[in-house]
Amino acid sequence: MHLDGYCNIDPALPRVDFISRMTRQLVEAFQDDVVEAVLVPAIGAIPMAQWAPYWYRELTGREIPGVWADKVKPRGFVIERNGFAAGIAGKRVLILEDMINQMYSVKELDKIVRQLGGKTVGVGALIANRGVTAAKIGVPKFVGLCEFAYEAWDETNCELCKSKVPIVVDPALGHGEEFRQAHPNYAGGFVTIG
Repeated sequence: MHLDGYCNIDPALPRVDFISRMTRQLVEAFQDDVVEAVLVPAIGAIPMAQWAPYWYRELTGREIPGVWADKVKPRGFVIERNGFAAGIAGKRVLILEDMINQMYSVKELDKIVRQLGGKTVGVGALIANRGVTAAKIGVPKFVGLCEFAYEAWDETNCELCKSKVPIVVDPALGHGEEFRQAHPNYAGGFVTIG
């Protein structure tokens, strides 16, 4: 998807107290939903895989595992680390994400939970693009702490490409480099931010 904006949460991730407090707010929203495990997508949400079980124990007295799914190329997620699949198999799982853009990651994680015989009790996000809902994700509950708004188009209908707007190729922001490799002669050119 081509986006006319991007919210980069990476600068906040080293702020341990901030991420801890934000994760606690999400856990509080799900503390009555009988959560048995937490699953997050790599990479930015990995700290939440640790903070969420910590806060769940503090709030409920119950120990739960926190695991993450690793990214695979060209696109997708896999649970491949020793003991991680067992941590969510057959359990009631809370999926947490640092930032939801197009809902792809959380939908993929929900598929993994179901493949392992579990049930997703809900999805929580620090930040989500407008229009993200539980129904659109396909889960019973969604909680987002902050919302932002931007438009998204598939490559063939992209208003930005039609207007020859430069593509951002910063490796920390989105997938612009992949687009450049596939379309090196794009008429709008390419820029790096930062």
